[in-house]
Amino acid sequence: MERKVWLLILQLSFFLYASGETLENLLSKYTDLTKLYKKTRQESEGHIILITREDIERLQAHRLSDILRSIRYFFLQRNHYGEEILSYATIYPLENSTVRLFINDHEISAVFRKTPLPLWADVPLDFVEHIEIYQGESAVKFNNEVAGTIIKVYTKLPERENSGLLRGSVSTKKGYSADVYLGKETGESSAFSLFFGREDYRTGEYKYGVSDRQKNYYAYTQFKIKKWNFESGLVVKSSGRFRGDTISQKPDYSDFNASHGYISLSKIISEELSLKLRIYGDKISSDSYQKGTGIIAVNPVQITSYWDRYVDSYKFGTDITGSKEFSKHQISFGGKLQRTGYRLKDSRDTGRITDKNNEIYSSLFLEDVFNITPFVGIIGGIKYEKINRDYGSDFNLLLWRAGIIYIHSSKSYAKLFVSKYYTPPYFVEIYTNANLKKQKNQAFTFEMSGESSLGRFIFTGGYIKVEDSIMINPSDFSYYNASDTLKYKFFSVDYRKSLGGFIFDAGYFHVKVNDKKYKTAPSTGWVLRGSYKLDEFSGFLEFIYRGSYRFSSQKIKEGYELNGGFRIKVMKDSYLELKGYNILNTAQKIPAFKDPDFKYYLEDRRFVLTFVKEF
Repeated sequence: MERKVWLLILQLSFFLYASGETLENLLSKYTDLTKLYKKTRQESEGHIILITREDIERLQAHRLSDILRSIRYFFLQRNHYGEEILSYATIYPLENSTVRLFINDHEISAVFRKTPLPLWADVPLDFVEHIEIYQGESAVKFNNEVAGTIIKVYTKLPERENSGLLRGSVSTKKGYSADVYLGKETGESSAFSLFFGREDYRTGEYKYGVSDRQKNYYAYTQFKIKKWNFESGLVVKSSGRFRGDTISQKPDYSDFNASHGYISLSKIISEELSLKLRIYGDKISSDSYQKGTGIIAVNPVQITSYWDRYVDSYKFGTDITGSKEFSKHQISFGGKLQRTGYRLKDSRDTGRITDKNNEIYSSLFLEDVFNITPFVGIIGGIKYEKINRDYGSDFNLLLWRAGIIYIHSSKSYAKLFVSKYYTPPYFVEIYTNANLKKQKNQAFTFEMSGESSLGRFIFTGGYIKVEDSIMINPSDFSYYNASDTLKYKFFSVDYRKSLGGFIFDAGYFHVKVNDKKYKTAPSTGWVLRGSYKLDEFSGFLEFIYRGSYRFSSQKIKEGYELNGGFRIKVMKDSYLELKGYNILNTAQKIPAFKDPDFKYYLEDRRFVLTFVKEF
């Protein structure tokens, strides 16, 4: 160590002598270059949308779905069961297995259906510090199975917060929520956080007298002791599905119960290599029951008088990640070994169906960010995945991505990525068709950002080619590989301008697919948002547009969604909030598969009154 210090002093002395610069100026330049290296490596992660804690509070985003409803290229929608699903533009959101959701390092996507949002879309954000949303093919670095979008929810650091929060809400739909959070430092190298939340969510009454009432329970805890970190999360959901599929107006009775719990234990093995070892386990179950005249059961499709489907699934595994920084390189590496499986029991008046499947997943990845100069970086990453299943195809997958980043300033940059990756069929898809092939994807994406006195602009775009695309047949709910090669072209423009306490945001995107019959969700959308904060008062107003589209023989009309609210301080560390959703009642309505006349909003028009106490 002493030798390195003396070498640094000798180098600085030489540069001072050669250039005549002062030590202060030289150290300033060294600091600036170090920041540029870090900025280049940060931007190499992908096309990131960062949601800060300030953004969460300004928008009164108490649930994750409040954030996801307006991100570019994607729409948070409801499928025909009323579940919240994040969909790609142009792709109907029944099952979107290419969206991954993490709480810190732990992926909380499901096992059988893979998509995480039916259970986790409404997870409260009271214990969340910030959210990072990566669009594009960033699966190499994050050491998870292939993903098109990665949502990373980062929790508050209890050792930094040392605080607590109580929140209660009531809505005009007679729903309510209650949440409590506590984070404390308990010693020089130990801390803990606890969160509990309950939400009773109700919709209005739709056609045929259909309505929905959901009871959601959430819990999260974290303990840190020296280099050890323990986390655990739980969601329990009870809901009468909106409708299901029946040949009559509605089921006589419909119920849906599901839960997902996980534990994660990690330890920093090496500070020098940022080497982290983690072991984890998840248990996920769901039980869907319908009773009445003409219930349409699926897989196989039958008309029954009752249908009860129970799926019990699990996953456990271990992963290790690390990185090593050199003067011009940052090399990241890691591996993962995971076992997943499910047991399915299907009961209907025609008999009972059982099914089970298991999978061993393993992967290794390596990625390098090489700075040609402090301003220019080249990214190259490769990953090998191996999948073995009890039935369904086994896969050996090799995927890669490469890119280049130019940093002009802290908010002015350009980046470009090319990648080749594969989407294997997952359990729910294999269950309907064991002969499914992997989906082949090739992508080219770019992003440019610039800031001036007019504000900050971000331009993104790209081209994705998909062969053997895995699609769902809406008539029998089976999956198949499309014979057509799909080609997507897309672009977006985002804008932000800050004037004192006022922030104006705007965004627009458009997606074009080569075959219109696959255009089954909005391909155009925009958002306008203004927010203001002065002392202890804040407020916002946002306008979200979703373009019209055609699904099968149905044309879905465009929708305009107006949301807004304000927050004021009413006493010491206590705040009152009022927020309105779909205020004009003109948002886009989504159809059920079987009945073109049955449609519903993502969010009914409602107003929510909230009281927050911080301590």
